[in-house]
Amino acid sequence: MPEVRLGIPSVIEAALLPRLIGWGRTRQILLFGENFSAQEARSWGLVNELAINGDLDNAIGRWLDQLLSCSLGAVRLQKQLIRSWEDVPLRQAIEAGIESFGVAVRSGGSSAAMRDFLARQKARKTVS
Repeated sequence: MPEVRLGIPSVIEAALLPRLIGWGRTRQILLFGENFSAQEARSWGLVNELAINGDLDNAIGRWLDQLLSCSLGAVRLQKQLIRSWEDVPLRQAIEAGIESFGVAVRSGGSSAAMRDFLARQKARKTVS
């Protein structure tokens, strides 16, 4: 975020930083205009995963495998919740989460996934 070194403030993307990394780190980045490494960005929560040279496709593949193992309906509801949480106070975000949970249960889409999960857990305990 070197804008301050160029005589201008960081604006739009900088407004997201306090929610992501807290006010202290945000102030440091925005007021000093310092560069930081990918490792620092990861430790601060700005980056979720780092891929070494040539391993980006494998890293993406692992994430896609995880995503595709989830219930499509539940992922859709979760994405809606995440988007709504960005713009509302905590109490309202919790209420929206409870409502979304009810939608998932009433739709019946969670039933098969829950049965599968419980069967896997039971099988795992039997093997152990």
